[in-house]
Amino acid sequence: MNVLLAGRDTTASLLGNLFFMLAKKPEIWNRLRAEIASLEGRAPTYEELRGLRYVQCCINESLRLHPVVPRNERQAVRDTVLPLGGGSDGLSPVFVPKGTIVSYNVYAMHRRPEFYGPDAEEFRPERWEDGKLQPRWGYLPFNGGPRSCIGQRYALTEVSYVLVRMAQEFRILESRDPGPWEESLALTLCSRNGRRVCLVPG
Repeated sequence: MNVLLAGRDTTASLLGNLFFMLAKKPEIWNRLRAEIASLEGRAPTYEELRGLRYVQCCINESLRLHPVVPRNERQAVRDTVLPLGGGSDGLSPVFVPKGTIVSYNVYAMHRRPEFYGPDAEEFRPERWEDGKLQPRWGYLPFNGGPRSCIGQRYALTEVSYVLVRMAQEFRILESRDPGPWEESLALTLCSRNGRRVCLVPG
């Protein structure tokens, strides 16, 4: 039950953020629909969802640019020395005493040009397409390590399915928000202006 409840707001935010960006980029929406057309209008199987590469690229890019949980924290369970991060150049060790709360900013990590290129602030799903982008600990939409989100696969499957079915149902997705993305942070990261879009059946 916890997985379902915890996944409600985060999955809704991811879908809303993704549709906000897709509505601003009709060429991406059209390419997405072209890939999904291979299903010939039927509901996809789990294996087919996983095989829709551009769908996955769009979801990855939305999670990168607008991580639904933009910051996180952990408590050190023992005295720890991190090999890097200290000093003015960031190359010296850092001592983290037991009990210290360590916060990290996923939002900032996901926009680092050294991982994502000079266009790191742009919504560009193609950056994931060739499989060469492997930011490892620089991409943490579901956290990482042994305590990563247990609902990750469930959430990604749910978002993929909704996206596919919406693209099958609606030919055009247009933005009704003339402004750029503006953050609103509550429990999750979402658009301050909501998601004002127009969907045209087709």
